[in-house]
Amino acid sequence: MGNYYFGTKPDKEYYLNLANRPKPKDSFSQYRGVSKTTNPHRPYRVSFKYKGRIYYVGTYANELEAAEAYNKAASAVIGDFALLNELPQKDPETESPAEQTEGDLPEV
Repeated sequence: MGNYYFGTKPDKEYYLNLANRPKPKDSFSQYRGVSKTTNPHRPYRVSFKYKGRIYYVGTYANELEAAEAYNKAASAVIGDFALLNELPQKDPETESPAEQTEGDLPEV
């Protein structure tokens, strides 16, 4: 297992000190927690470390799905102070018609 600092710092401060390190220049992904695998069909792996434990989330076909999975898992495990990825906003035009409500329909 990894090393966990059992000092006097609270969990939030210890986690944020580690998580705020700069991203390596040769990193594969632009998103936090997303790395490369050798699988050609699902090349994006999601994992993160918290309190000395490595949490493996899964592999994904595209980078955006992997980043969304990281956000969901990190907020569930770490809580409110988890550092999450900033994802691009979804366009309302690309949503399927079933997802639109009556208030969203254009006037004719």
